[in-house]
Amino acid sequence: MAERLLVGALKGGKRTKIVTLNGKKITKMPSALEKLSGLKILSLKSNLIPKVCPEISALTQFQNLQLKEFYCEGNPLLLRQPVHAVEQEDVWSLQEIASRFVMNQLAENNLLLMQAIESYPQIRSIISRGKECAICGKSFLTTCLECVEFVPPSKNWKISKNLQLIPLQILICSYKCFNRRGPDLFGIAQV
Repeated sequence: MAERLLVGALKGGKRTKIVTLNGKKITKMPSALEKLSGLKILSLKSNLIPKVCPEISALTQFQNLQLKEFYCEGNPLLLRQPVHAVEQEDVWSLQEIASRFVMNQLAENNLLLMQAIESYPQIRSIISRGKECAICGKSFLTTCLECVEFVPPSKNWKISKNLQLIPLQILICSYKCFNRRGPDLFGIAQV
């Protein structure tokens, strides 16, 4: 049944605006969907899809298509099994240490450093890639820990009514900050 619906959508080509394959027991996202350049709404609710294929990742990032709505609730996309993480000693490169110092001094409006940095475009380029730790608020260059926090969606978003939480990427500068996180912040692990 799902195959027939997908073939019909592919025959429509650019004219296909909505694809709904809810509850079809699909175990893999159809990569052929990337060929539907006019697709606006994709609904794959209540299937058995364990991961997002690269083509669909591109769809949701609006690179190839102008996808406006993507519904995927009821799929095992996230493992909800805690994994014990081995805490590692934070060992940073000299560039990371210097970048953190410079970025944090600039955040405190250190005038001497602000004037000195104007003469070094390479340093400005490096520290422009800096990020802010969600726990301590300090700047860092390389991502130490990537986490996720599940938050209620904004009332202005057009989403499924039964979607209660969405994942929000959170970056943390060190294990010290990771150990200070709240109970709703989870580290992301490659398993």
